[in-house]
Amino acid sequence: MQKFLLSSVLLLAVLTAGSQSPTVVSNASNCIVLYNFNTTNQGFSSPSIYSSPDDVTFNWDAVAGNEIETSGLSVRSASLISPVYLQNIAGSSTIGFRYEAPTGTEYRIRILSGTTSPPLEILATTSNGPVYTPLPALAGTICLLLTDADLIVGRLIRIEFTFRSNHPGDVIFDDMSQSAFTSPLPVTFEGFVARKNTDGTTKLLWNVGEEINVESYIVETSINGIAFKNAGTVRATGAAIYSFSLAEIPVQTMYYRVRNVDIGGASKYTNIIKMYVSNQPLTQLEIYPVPANDMVTVQHNPSPNAAKITLITTNGRIIKELMPVANTYQTQVHIGTLPKGIYLLRYDDGKNNIMSGKIIKQ
Repeated sequence: MQKFLLSSVLLLAVLTAGSQSPTVVSNASNCIVLYNFNTTNQGFSSPSIYSSPDDVTFNWDAVAGNEIETSGLSVRSASLISPVYLQNIAGSSTIGFRYEAPTGTEYRIRILSGTTSPPLEILATTSNGPVYTPLPALAGTICLLLTDADLIVGRLIRIEFTFRSNHPGDVIFDDMSQSAFTSPLPVTFEGFVARKNTDGTTKLLWNVGEEINVESYIVETSINGIAFKNAGTVRATGAAIYSFSLAEIPVQTMYYRVRNVDIGGASKYTNIIKMYVSNQPLTQLEIYPVPANDMVTVQHNPSPNAAKITLITTNGRIIKELMPVANTYQTQVHIGTLPKGIYLLRYDDGKNNIMSGKIIKQ
């Protein structure tokens, strides 16, 4: 396949809703292929709970040794999300990939927070909001340097590659390159959310990192958030994302959690999330636990794509901005590194509906 480097110098500063510092994007020439997908999917997830629910799927092609989107649709978007990495270069990352795509296909690269922050906190990005960059040819190689102060050494991060097209034809992703991360970390339970199915039942989704000695996942339910019972088992298969649909339509508010069971018998729980039965929208946020040490769950109405959560100090300083996972009812906010005190949390659904709540950090 022809190798193609962007010929024009690209230097722009873009500030996204989820990034506290602007990202400067420029051409690079030092991309070294880390994953060629010749023998495995390398733990990439497509789609993931971090993606739009409207995304079509990339699939790993073991024969061709690449990731390929073959939906046959003309208008679509598709995302690939990496496992968790550890940022080990301060303030920058070189990222690249090789591609084949129909004419007019556009792309976006985002570096998202890993397990130390909630899903979809955008640390760095090649785009500004909804803006995508056109691929320069039908086939080639992208190699970019992303410079952003939010890329702090020691942060756990994931890389999201998104493509959108309005012409039929396969999109091929290959030869992922990067220069600022160590090997994927054996992290479990990177995200856990609930969605309501069209028939009224509940679907649970959870993201995991590389599985080491994991045998299965046990889904547990509760009517009070205290006493839980086993609702089903999902066998560990090495996937990056798992899901479980409960057969019964809930008649009251339900609580859910997932427990992984290691081959040696050890186990670990997700946080507890809540699903309301009422079809009436919430009139105020629910934030729990209060007070909290490390993580709080924000219960909100089903989140549109434009929704945003902002964490603010009592004197008005913005600490972080998060994008809730689309069409879900919960967002987890990590507060473990914050000083003790009171913080304000603001939820904006992007349609001029704003709710606020309070977090007490112990």
